[in-house]
Amino acid sequence: MAGKLEAVLSQAQKDSLDIEEFIFHIIEPEADDEKVVYLDSVTLQEKQKSFFLDRLRDTAEGTQYVFLKDAVTLKEKCAQLVAPRSDFNLLSRQITADFAGRHKGQMSAGVFVVAIVRYQATARLQKKLVLLIKMDKSPSFSYSHKKINGKRVAEMHEVPNALNETKKAIQKSAVVDVDGEFAWDVLAQDRVYKPMLGNYFQAFLGVIERQQDSTLTRTALNTVRKWARTLSGDLMPDGEDFNTFAGRAFNYLKDHDQFDTDSFLDSVVRDANKQRKKALTESLSEALAESGVKGQVFQPRPESLPKKERTTTYKTAEGVTISFEGDRDAAGVSVVEIDGATILSVRTAKLIPT
Repeated sequence: MAGKLEAVLSQAQKDSLDIEEFIFHIIEPEADDEKVVYLDSVTLQEKQKSFFLDRLRDTAEGTQYVFLKDAVTLKEKCAQLVAPRSDFNLLSRQITADFAGRHKGQMSAGVFVVAIVRYQATARLQKKLVLLIKMDKSPSFSYSHKKINGKRVAEMHEVPNALNETKKAIQKSAVVDVDGEFAWDVLAQDRVYKPMLGNYFQAFLGVIERQQDSTLTRTALNTVRKWARTLSGDLMPDGEDFNTFAGRAFNYLKDHDQFDTDSFLDSVVRDANKQRKKALTESLSEALAESGVKGQVFQPRPESLPKKERTTTYKTAEGVTISFEGDRDAAGVSVVEIDGATILSVRTAKLIPT
């Protein structure tokens, strides 16, 4: 694991994504014989390329997984996909057959996408990812029209094999790091079992969650603390400091049963200035991506944090120290600037000597 990146894809890497190879095979659960109709090639228009690359970007917000040591099928197939002179079509068929064959219950009709996607790892080096998507089929209608006896008449036509180009059509998706660039092997999402993976999809991928809840809890808080210390005067809202951001982060982790990146960002970043709040949110979002927390779904474990990391501390110029857990407001602490002096007050139900 040494030297591997904890982060998910950076914004620059997402912007550099480009499809190198692409195919899908048709899954027909109601077929009498084969459940999969294999294709030899698929031609994508630019709009469709953008659609699938956007789905990769969405999946890059998913939970991080690593391959099981004894589950080598998909790991080996993905490595073979990107090897020089590999038979992309044959390997994509084998991966699709494995996916379809593992499903024991009712499976919806659709297509299974296999793609190789390049990205700019560094200024001079491109690396590759494998994108896997199960996409539902969605019957739809088209129409034509003509004039009959001076009237404009439309005729409806059913398109039974239409693919709906919306996020809702994506049932399951995974991004596989075949080049070993990252500390994770797979990023995955499952619409049916979100935020977890269904048993058969997880078995198909051959993965387990990379990090435990306590590790992610500590990383989330420490990322906010480290990020807040880097803020310049222009980006620091009035009355705020790095402790206020860290305090709200701790309160979120203490008060929520499930971590969600968007709600975490909204809880930590508070600013009446909308433009500055947007800049702060984007900056913290990037920091969470770099530390590998962004997009992860986990149960916060605030009790696993050392007391020092749970505690917010201020010290006056006169040597008085005040410490409390979490956010100032929640702890009943207020700070006001008057005539060049800082007035700190504490509202409490009872003062207890120690």
